Amino acid sequence: MRIDRSLLNWGVFLIALGGIPLAVDQGWLESDIARELGQLWPLILVGIGLGLILRWTPVAWLGGAIVAATFGVIFGAALAAVPDDDIANLQGIIPAIATGACTGDAGPASTSESGVADGDVFDLELTLSCGDLSVTRAVDASWRVDADHATDDGPIIEVSDLDGATAALSLNQPVGNDLAFLGRQARSDWRVQLPVAAAVTLSSTLNAADAGIELGGGPVARVAGTFNASDVVLDLATAATPEGADIDLTVNASDVHLLLPNDSVNARATLNASSLTVCVPESAPMRVVSESNLSSDDLAASGLLEDGDTQWSSPGFDGTATHVELSITSTVSSLSLLRPESCS
Repeated sequence: MRIDRSLLNWGVFLIALGGIPLAVDQGWLESDIARELGQLWPLILVGIGLGLILRWTPVAWLGGAIVAATFGVIFGAALAAVPDDDIANLQGIIPAIATGACTGDAGPASTSESGVADGDVFDLELTLSCGDLSVTRAVDASWRVDADHATDDGPIIEVSDLDGATAALSLNQPVGNDLAFLGRQARSDWRVQLPVAAAVTLSSTLNAADAGIELGGGPVARVAGTFNASDVVLDLATAATPEGADIDLTVNASDVHLLLPNDSVNARATLNASSLTVCVPESAPMRVVSESNLSSDDLAASGLLEDGDTQWSSPGFDGTATHVELSITSTVSSLSLLRPESCS
């Protein structure tokens, strides 16, 4: 079994990040002890040293895991030590650290590939760590990938054809060997164009990435994303959802802006130490179900009517008609709901 070190380190980090506040909240760990956990910072140096010593051994991942766990414990302790209404002040720390570890310019190598897409459906799967991502619609039935990247770090492009045209596209990075908390340091810049008329299904994993994903101007079937220490704009404001769009997001230590159309959308998001801003046109009937732990939201000021402890809906809401359904589960996070005339 091959271990993807960037995902392993993120998993260790997030377990420690969420575990400390949970332990304090449940009374398993005294808050006074949690405040002293910042003194563990020398373990970061220990982890880096072990990583260097074990770099070419089967346990080379151990040093990075120690660094990730230490960062998670320190920032988990910081989150547990602040009042609930000050949580938003800490949410930018982790993405800032990730961005600092992901430095330099993309390049010097480049990769480009293009083709003709199937007219009905188009599936895109991508995984990007450390870099910039732009996803837009083409003006025709073509698809295209342009990437600037470090040598030997170009996207692995896999194409699946249907009746002579591309129906599915997969973009993945090679597993890096750099000793870093994020598992890689070299930046990449990916620019992806999708066919204008095909119903898009998108599945993405972004680590320390700055992403603008614009799927408007065409049909969307499903969007799934896992965002770790990333800044993401997911724009579906002008997308069509003739069969209803399904959106499923897991957001860890990230800042995400989600723009939705006045159409049938079922969106779910799990937030951990993150902020989510959702824009839904004022004319779109909607229902929000929100379950939170040590989190904040502005649903009371959104113009929606409260129905029970966790549910909010538009005045005169009819669940059998076209509407936006939004389900949020948040831990140490913030939710903001915008209801302008239109999202842009």
